Amino acid sequence: MSTNDKLFERQVDRNLKGIKLEREGKMEEAILLYEANVSECFEGNHPYDRLRTIYNRLNRYKDVIRVLEQAIYVFDAKVNKLRADRLPKLTKFIDQLEKTKNKYS
Repeated sequence: MSTNDKLFERQVDRNLKGIKLEREGKMEEAILLYEANVSECFEGNHPYDRLRTIYNRLNRYKDVIRVLEQAIYVFDAKVNKLRADRLPKLTKFIDQLEKTKNKYS
């Protein structure tokens, strides 16, 4: 198993643990796991979507903007250009960022 495969496996595991923690009402613990994935440029939408939702509920709009900016960077610069879901997700994140900035800036 390559280093990249091991990293991806750890990141997926964090996402799964984060989902479980959210169900148990342990939001701060879930946030830590999702933030770790965001800091490692996870190439899936889950941690970005969950953090956006959680931070919106907590009125942490600067964090919403930061997470969306990271998601845009990842889907623009890191995700394989041929991946079928890349552009729809990138477009969604750009839209969400624009709406958030218009609403709270």
